[in-house]
Amino acid sequence: MIDHVVWDWNGTLLADVHAVVDATSASLAEVGVDDRLDLERYRTSFRRPLRDFYSDVVGRAVDDDEWARVNAVFGAHYRGAEPALPLADGAMDALERFAAAGLGQSVLSMLGHDLLHATLDRRGLHGWFARVDGDHHHDGRSKAAALAEHLDVLGLDPARVVLVGDTLDDAAATDAVGCACVLVAEHSTHHAADLRAVARAVEALPEAVAHVLALVSGSPGAPARP
Repeated sequence: MIDHVVWDWNGTLLADVHAVVDATSASLAEVGVDDRLDLERYRTSFRRPLRDFYSDVVGRAVDDDEWARVNAVFGAHYRGAEPALPLADGAMDALERFAAAGLGQSVLSMLGHDLLHATLDRRGLHGWFARVDGDHHHDGRSKAAALAEHLDVLGLDPARVVLVGDTLDDAAATDAVGCACVLVAEHSTHHAADLRAVARAVEALPEAVAHVLALVSGSPGAPARP
C-alpha cells in the first residue's frame, strides 16, 4: 500500500526545462562551447553525474576550476529566470488530490538546498510537504543516496513510497532504494521514450496523479511497470 509521495521539483512540479537548457548553454560558453544547446540536443545528452554530462558536451574532462565556473554561471542564470517560471499544469490539483487521499508528501530535488527552499517560500508551498530536501553537496551527484537519506529521516518504508519525477536518475534512485516510481515527460530533461525504457512514464502530471491514486487504491487497472 502506497501512503507517501516524494516529489521531484525541477521539471516535475516546476515547468523549468527551458530555463535549465538556457542556463546550461550559458555555463558551457564559460568553458569554450559556443554552440547553444536546444531542447532536443539537451534531452539526447543529459545524464548524471552532471560533471560527466558536461565533459561529454565539451569533449574533454572538465577540471576543478572550470567546474566551479560552470556551476557559478549556471546558478546565476537560473536564479535570474526562476522567479518567473510557472508550476507545471495540474501541479496544485495534484497536491490537493494527494492530500485529500491522505497521502504524505515531501520534496527531494537535486537543486541546491537553499535555492529550493527559497523558490518554495516564494510560491507559498512549504505547507504541503512534511520535508523538503535539496542538494546539500552542490557536486552534481546522483540521487540514490539522497533518496535513501530522505526516506530514513522521515522514517518511511520504501515499499510504501512512490516518487514522482522526470529523469532517468529518479528512476535509478527508486530502483536503488526499492520504492515505486512514475515519471512525467512533459518538462523532462530526457526524451519520453528513454523514460519509458526505465520506469512507468506518462506525458503530463494529471496522468501521473491518476496512476499514483490507482496504486494507492490497489486498483486492478493500475498499470504495471514495464
